Amino acid sequence: MSSYARATIVLLLFASSSVIVSAQVVVSSTPTSITSLPPEGPLPVWSHTLPAPSVQLPAITAAALAPNGHCVAVAGVGAVDVLDTKGKTLWTWEYGKVNKFIVAGALAVSPRCDAIALVGSSSYKYTWVVSRQGFRVPIQTTSTPLGIAFSHDGESIALGTGACDLLLLGKSGSLKWKKVFKEGFCIFDELSFSADDKFILAQAGLVALDGTLLWSTNAWMAPASNLQTFVSWWVPNHGHATGRVSALAADGKVLWSRVAPGESAAISASGDIIAAPVYQKQQLTPEEWDNVEDIPVEIQVISRSGELLNTLPVGGTQVLAMSPDGNRVLVRVPEFVEELNLNGDVLLKISDPQMSYSKVFVADDFSAALIWRRSMGNAVEWFTLK
Repeated sequence: MSSYARATIVLLLFASSSVIVSAQVVVSSTPTSITSLPPEGPLPVWSHTLPAPSVQLPAITAAALAPNGHCVAVAGVGAVDVLDTKGKTLWTWEYGKVNKFIVAGALAVSPRCDAIALVGSSSYKYTWVVSRQGFRVPIQTTSTPLGIAFSHDGESIALGTGACDLLLLGKSGSLKWKKVFKEGFCIFDELSFSADDKFILAQAGLVALDGTLLWSTNAWMAPASNLQTFVSWWVPNHGHATGRVSALAADGKVLWSRVAPGESAAISASGDIIAAPVYQKQQLTPEEWDNVEDIPVEIQVISRSGELLNTLPVGGTQVLAMSPDGNRVLVRVPEFVEELNLNGDVLLKISDPQMSYSKVFVADDFSAALIWRRSMGNAVEWFTLK
């Protein structure tokens, strides 16, 4: 996957009303440095742990990685910590002391590590932009705020809502524009900016920095850095889980398509290589369409022109990210996250019985991965990639 699709399958946890009640309680954090490697797999270089306020409430409600991978933001009950790549806390915003009704939904941190943007929930329709210097501004939206992202230069913020609103904000939280898009384009859970910060990338299309929708697709998508090639993946909302993965040209037109589970895909920075889970058999009979879950799935490495370059020795897997040079991929199966080269050699294997419930963030340069093990709920972990 390109540097803008760092977490292809992304789940967002919104704080419950019980969290709102206890949001004024500020908890402390504990970064831990780890140097030994156990036989079952590598431990993280460091971890950042927050104590859970209760058995029912998660300790961490949101996490984010800066676009350049230079820092991490972690939201707990009543506070957001901003950490450097060594796990050291740079600064903390104790939002529980500002307003007990603030909740942490989605989260973003600026590439300069000097500001964060914290998104609320369906019961708290505000987004806060806060700087390390103490500046803070709340932004109210008429519908539930969902996705948030900083530009690579840190000067702009994109904010999406559940009512198909897309907002462009200045780094101080000032509104530059607000656009309302049609329902078919309303997928704003995840947003990012192009490498040159001239476009906003939503899961389903490309928006110019003036708010013009250039094209859209009824699928999730990820771009190459030059925006000349995109990969999209789609699965039906109901019925048999048979979807497609496709390569798209700069104008959004389909270059080629494969029958696939439709849950993930990744693309190199140049757009010449795509990796995605696809079904081993592509020409399906009507009976096979009705029982597609019985057809084996494999990860295929495919060129922009549609040529099969290789098949990786893992099946039924999600492709989380691809290195910019297209030589390595990060994949996930239920019990581990694994880094492989395109020859199929395993470079790194991170094991955990509940890994399928984790949220994984990958640095733009593919140097590191941040893993939020949501089954545990109280820690984020930093792993150096090979």
